[in-house]
Amino acid sequence: MKQLFLLVGMISIKAQISSKVKSVNKIVLELSVSSDFSAQIPKQNGAIGFGMWYRYPIEEGARLEFGGNVKTGNTLYNFDFGKDGNIYAVTSKPVIVNLGGRLIREFSLGAQKVEWMSELTFSTLVDGKDIPDSSAREQETPGSAEIVIDEETISTLQLGQGFRIWRGNLGFGIKANFGSFSLWYRDRVPNQFNVFSAEALVSLKL
Repeated sequence: MKQLFLLVGMISIKAQISSKVKSVNKIVLELSVSSDFSAQIPKQNGAIGFGMWYRYPIEEGARLEFGGNVKTGNTLYNFDFGKDGNIYAVTSKPVIVNLGGRLIREFSLGAQKVEWMSELTFSTLVDGKDIPDSSAREQETPGSAEIVIDEETISTLQLGQGFRIWRGNLGFGIKANFGSFSLWYRDRVPNQFNVFSAEALVSLKL
C-alpha cells in the first residue's frame, strides 16, 4: 500500500513539473528593423527581418532560445569578390540568413523584468547575381562557351548583445550585432569586411 501511495505521489510530482515546463516552453515570433554599417556599404538603408525562436528553460531566471531570422532590405553592399583567380565587382541588395542560439538572463529593474540577450548565430549573406558559378568552359560546338550563374554565399559567426522587456505576450527590445565576413574568406572578400548592425525588435510569445 505504501508503494502505491509513493508511486501516485511520484506521478503527481512529475505531472506538475511537466505542466510547468510546458507552460514555459513557448515559440517567439520576431519582427526586426535594422541598419547595417560597414566600409562595404556606401549608403545605409533599413532592413526588415522575420524570425522564430524556441524558448527552453535551463534554470531559474535563465533559458536558451534556438532559431533564427531572415533579413532583407534596400541596403546596398558594394565589394570585390575573388573567385578562380578572377575579381568580380558585387553591387547588390543581399538576403541575410541567421541561425543559432541565445542565452537569456532575466533581472529586475525596479518593478520591471528585463531580459538580457547574448546571441551567437551563423550568419550567411546570400548574394552573387554577378558571380559565375564556374569559369567559362568550352562546349562541344567550337567557338562557343558557357557561363553558369548561381547564387554565391558568404558566411561568418555573428555576435549579438541586447535587452528585451515584455508587456504580457508582447516584447520590445534593441540589440547590437557584429560579424566579420573576412573571418573565413580572406582571399575572396576585402580585408576587414566587418559588419555592425543595430536592431529594434518586436516579439510575440505564442
